[in-house]
Amino acid sequence: MMRPQITATRAIGILIVSMRLNRLSLLDQIVLALVAESPRHGFDVAENLATDEALSLAVTVRRPLVYRALDDLAAAGLITVARREPGSRGANRVVYRATPKGRRVNTTWLNSVVSHPRDARIELLAKFALRSRRGLPHQRLAAAQRRVFEPIAAALSRSPSGESPAAALVRRWRRESVTAMVALLADLEKNGAGGDRGSSRSRRTVSEEE
Repeated sequence: MMRPQITATRAIGILIVSMRLNRLSLLDQIVLALVAESPRHGFDVAENLATDEALSLAVTVRRPLVYRALDDLAAAGLITVARREPGSRGANRVVYRATPKGRRVNTTWLNSVVSHPRDARIELLAKFALRSRRGLPHQRLAAAQRRVFEPIAAALSRSPSGESPAAALVRRWRRESVTAMVALLADLEKNGAGGDRGSSRSRRTVSEEE
């Protein structure tokens, strides 16, 4: 019996899909977090991204990308179909819920720091926004993130000999930006600003999410 041949093009496609499933994108994690909160269909996820006051300030997502993320998450076994319900235009809507594996993966992400300051503008802010929706405190994450950024700010404070004016400007700009992040994280660590309001859900501690 002859086995079906896999062409080079198909093999590359399989590899790309496998790589996407093994490493979730930022959008994948955000969509997964929303589905982990409560079972949702794609339109509901997109509406939350567009109308949530904090999330909409952190990230802007086109609706087709939300549906693509849902497909990828389902293929990875991180979400599964909960039910189907009638849509406003006749077609049924597929409502997804997070699997136990999906909840574990997303909780790990929500509790993890970003490694580079450039990722703070979207990814870190999205994490704080999503944590606030669940009523989770911010202090532990803020403290861990501050410890990551402090050495970066210190390194940017040291000017190498013979540095050009243009390089000095870039370094100073980056130093001021990271230093401001460190100060804000320290304040968040101390006061938990914004972390105590959350949503109408019951408040939980980080350890309860882990």
